[in-house]
Amino acid sequence: MDIREAKQEIKKAVRAYTAKTEAGTFRIPQKRQRPILLMGPPGVGKTAIMEQIARESAIGMVAYTMTHHTRQSAIGLPVLGQKEFDGKSYTVTSYTMSEIIASVYEQMEKSGCREGILFLDEMNCVSETLMPAMLQFLQYKTFGSHRLPEGWIIVAAGNPPAYNRSVREFDTVTLDRVRRMDVEPDLGVWKEYAIERGLHPAVLSFLDLRPERFYVMEPGHAGFVTGRAWEDLSEILLTMEEMGLGVEEALFGQYLQDEDTAREFAFYYRLYERWKERLRPEEILGSGVSVSEGWELPALPFDERLCIVWLLLQRLLHMGAEYDGQQKLSDSLRYFVEGMDFPKQLKEAERQKWETLVKERLADRKKGLAVRRENGLLSSDEEERERKLGVMLHSCIEELHLTGDPDVFSEKTREEQEKAGEQRKALVRGMENAAEFICQSFGENQELIVFLTGLTEHSVCGGVLKKELPDLQARAEELLGADAREEELRRKLLG
Repeated sequence: MDIREAKQEIKKAVRAYTAKTEAGTFRIPQKRQRPILLMGPPGVGKTAIMEQIARESAIGMVAYTMTHHTRQSAIGLPVLGQKEFDGKSYTVTSYTMSEIIASVYEQMEKSGCREGILFLDEMNCVSETLMPAMLQFLQYKTFGSHRLPEGWIIVAAGNPPAYNRSVREFDTVTLDRVRRMDVEPDLGVWKEYAIERGLHPAVLSFLDLRPERFYVMEPGHAGFVTGRAWEDLSEILLTMEEMGLGVEEALFGQYLQDEDTAREFAFYYRLYERWKERLRPEEILGSGVSVSEGWELPALPFDERLCIVWLLLQRLLHMGAEYDGQQKLSDSLRYFVEGMDFPKQLKEAERQKWETLVKERLADRKKGLAVRRENGLLSSDEEERERKLGVMLHSCIEELHLTGDPDVFSEKTREEQEKAGEQRKALVRGMENAAEFICQSFGENQELIVFLTGLTEHSVCGGVLKKELPDLQARAEELLGADAREEELRRKLLG
């Protein structure tokens, strides 16, 4: 299965394992809740989906890399004590609480979340002395005499032996106690995630051209490339470009540890740089600039044409993300203000009361966010929006203190809503202009299909396209449907 299918299966398992009867007991007793064993090559996204599942399911998460643990840290340290049996006193051994189990309880206390996922990575790399204890834990959910709290689900992950010399195969006894899911890298699934995340257009367009370079990892071959490497390379490229730092050739090999892949991408990235400087996507999207004389775009090699399409597409996806963030910020401000039943005008004696009330509500919101952050349920984008919301509300409080006019809150709300509206209009205009530019430059060919695929696979841009540009949406459905049918026919002929 691919990583998206694995994610959906694990989310279903979380719902089933945490479901309770009317009496409040778990529908599936803890001893019957088989741990999930996620097996797949490195860099395929196993850890990333666990974080997403915890955030989307609003449950806690504690993660451990098992290669860092010894038997003592997992089970606990021995403690000698005295007990009486049949009237005689004996020295017996007990154990301190397992570091792993203790971390789950600590997370529950910090976050207040009673349910969660215990993620044990590199499960098949544990030492020989620890393996028996791990098998006991998978079956009985206990380390020594300490049990994993009910409501917490075990998900273990590992790499097949072909990718890691230090791993060991699981025996039949172990496999009979887990739900094994084998995950393989899938460029199509990864690209949907990458488009949503706004990864670098040079990375996305290069992988459109050279899909075989997405995941390079062959047994016995020293070089390798993973999805994680492409994502991390994208992050550093976007940051360095924004800061105006020069990108040197050595950078690519530091992330893409396959010499041929690094060399090919380096060449393509320089091509991207040249077209970025020449094309000026902002002008095309904003004013509908037509094809310049002497460009001879249709005669360009396909890799350059694809580079141009992704330069336009990246800018649109970025505009879509900015609009989405502004709309969510506007909505948060509106919900906050609507909950405050302000009188039309405040007397000076009443101002302090309302200022305090707003501050208290804002403080309560921050406490709730702190709990979500502690539990790993707060994304960086959401945290940034909340910071902006706090700045806006404090500014409104200061103005309320000076003027006594509570309408400052509703005025600020209207202002933020108007910003979101203008950004949406600019996004729609950019989509229209980009589609016209591509059709004028290349016709309704593969370039347009790539462009429309990128838009429809982005949640925000795809939604805006469907609502605001029905004619272009219909054309997208027609072209993408025909493209899918052609691909299916090609597979049947080759298969």
